[in-house]
Amino acid sequence: MLKSVADILVLTMVAGNVPATEVPAEYETTPIISENTTTEQQQEEPFIIIEEPMTELVPAEPVEEQKPKEINFDYDIASYTTKYTGADSNNRNYNMHLASDSINGIILQPGDSFSYNDVILKNSHNGKDYKAAGIYSNGKAATGIGGGICQISSTLYQAALYSGMTITERRNHSLKVGYMPSGRDATASWGSIDFKFRNDLDVPVKIESVMKNGTIKVRFLAPENPNVGNIKIDVIYQADGAYVLKRTRADGKVDYTATSRYGN
Repeated sequence: MLKSVADILVLTMVAGNVPATEVPAEYETTPIISENTTTEQQQEEPFIIIEEPMTELVPAEPVEEQKPKEINFDYDIASYTTKYTGADSNNRNYNMHLASDSINGIILQPGDSFSYNDVILKNSHNGKDYKAAGIYSNGKAATGIGGGICQISSTLYQAALYSGMTITERRNHSLKVGYMPSGRDATASWGSIDFKFRNDLDVPVKIESVMKNGTIKVRFLAPENPNVGNIKIDVIYQADGAYVLKRTRADGKVDYTATSRYGN
């Protein structure tokens, strides 16, 4: 056994920095005590607490909330206008106003999809705000809730075509309509028929729909020129009674077609 502090110091000098896991067991629990201090004195040594003066806490400056930058949709991509007749108070025109107001102000970010039915139902207590008016049903004129909303969807369809939107779902009426040339209409009936498109441009677009003084005008707006180019829409009547709509881009490429057939 080592008999003195000197022996321990010699061992330390020889062994160098020995990891704690390699210290011989006989030293693991042996306290090293100064020769001038007894164990009893060490245990009775008072424990002195030095109190540091408290530092006054200064409240942090409030972080100003960063408001999202307002986007101005000043660039008019394209628009389309249709006409209507009758007083705005009649049921059909009332329904059109409700549908027009529902889509007015909708903003689609790049990649966003639009569902006409989803939007107009969301803004009419799930359709309960609409009134009964003239509709087409199975190739016959009839009366039904929401009559008139298809003039808004048809006007929107044409504005979306000229604005370069990607049309993902569209159907024509069973009969020809008076407010739109054949082959250009888009019908809608919640629960069965919808009109849908997607914004595949590199910029967000805003839909503006205004109905007044006998006209409905739907515009697509953007914060800058999305460079959709000159878009041409043609409808060709074929011998079999079909109306084929084609959208042609400035480079001459046809990127969208739709076929419409109507009953007698």
